[in-house]
Amino acid sequence: MVKILSYLNNQELVDGIHAAVPGAEVVFINPSEPLAENLEADCLLCVASFLDGVDKVIAATKGLKWIHVFGTGIDGFPLQATGDAILTSARGASAVQVAEWAFTCVLAARKNLPENWISAPSPMWSIADNIGAVAGQTLSILGFGSIGKELAKRALAFDMRVLGMTRQSSVLMDGVEAIDNLETLFAQADHLVLAAPATAETDTIINAKTLNYLKPDAHLVNIARGSLVDENALKQVLDTGKLARASLDAVQTEPLPADHWIYKHEKVFLSPHLAWCDMRVIEAISTSFLDNLVLFAKQEPLNNIVDKEAGY
Repeated sequence: MVKILSYLNNQELVDGIHAAVPGAEVVFINPSEPLAENLEADCLLCVASFLDGVDKVIAATKGLKWIHVFGTGIDGFPLQATGDAILTSARGASAVQVAEWAFTCVLAARKNLPENWISAPSPMWSIADNIGAVAGQTLSILGFGSIGKELAKRALAFDMRVLGMTRQSSVLMDGVEAIDNLETLFAQADHLVLAAPATAETDTIINAKTLNYLKPDAHLVNIARGSLVDENALKQVLDTGKLARASLDAVQTEPLPADHWIYKHEKVFLSPHLAWCDMRVIEAISTSFLDNLVLFAKQEPLNNIVDKEAGY
């Protein structure tokens, strides 16, 4: 019998657990109450948006073999506390949705939207000098996991040139050019999309030095994590005309404070970290856990295992 210690008290999920592994036992954790004594479980189910005290739960739980994060990212997770337990996530569950959002930003930039929508007569009718086709443009993707792949598929279908950079060049796909350094990746980009995980290695990878690799008419899209971007350096290049546009779905502080400069900057197009949104993503996240639960019960290798050393 598999025993699961869960932060999620959701009857639909519990029903799914019992359907997947009949006889599985689920014990709920209430973060507002003291930990019970003599905790014992095979699996710990955490929530990506709430990780306070999870290191203490891990330390207090005997027999823990597997930890699953109910979400697509594991930034902020206390990796050093996991010990020998396998750590998994629902990586890739929102890849299509996030890729679509990123490509929507690319199209919006090339078509100069929303500026070209009108609500009154325009002095320019049937002509515009501020739009063009994405066909023939270069899309550079930093980080080529599931989101990067889905984004590349869409860009290639629009006849864009696609460059990609990742820690493992072997995971790139047909039609995508592998680049092994940031300067080349950035310098050739008409649109640069950040799709890399938040790690120590990627922290403020977009900074004063790397931003200057970009062309002045380039467009930066961040659908990853806010920690990848030095926002002060971003403001500097936007203010001085060294970057044309920034589409941000992730920022360093979320929610962003009301007085933050990003809200009012005419070259920034901000969305409140909603690129992933689609009720089907929640279903996919649940399915990711339940599929792994079946594998765990059969003592078979799990999917979406986190590389603790790499941090994702």
